[in-house]
Amino acid sequence: MNELERVNDNSGQQVVTKNSVPLTTIEVYDQYGAMAYGIILQIVPQPHLAQEILVSVFSSPLLQSCNSYPFTFAVCVIKLARAKAVEAKRKLMTLAPFSGDNGHSIKENTPEVIFDLAFRQGYSPDEVAEKLKISKSEVLKAFHEFFKSTNA
Repeated sequence: MNELERVNDNSGQQVVTKNSVPLTTIEVYDQYGAMAYGIILQIVPQPHLAQEILVSVFSSPLLQSCNSYPFTFAVCVIKLARAKAVEAKRKLMTLAPFSGDNGHSIKENTPEVIFDLAFRQGYSPDEVAEKLKISKSEVLKAFHEFFKSTNA
């Protein structure tokens, strides 16, 4: 049974298992390394740099705090991987900024572009709204539309 199946076993009951024994770093890497790497690659699409970020995720002291995280361990790893990748991307952008916002035209206010700015580039909803010159409610509506379109 994978992590998502443990969270909801389709019986209508939420099954969130907490490990009574904390996982070792190797066990965590074995279970969640591929998932974390995939998230990091979406934000920093350079494999060599993504691998370095992955190492920093699994060597972070914050990883051990995932054992006491109120949700599943996977959610904690996702948040940590995303945070590390966004931090690395912001550092890269200050060293070597580029124009074009990842190839998207600012005139394209599609849900995909808005989600990309927030998730992959690390902008807050307020920053996305300011950047695209739209309201925060339009940004949040675009998030909703993006998730609705990916579930269709």
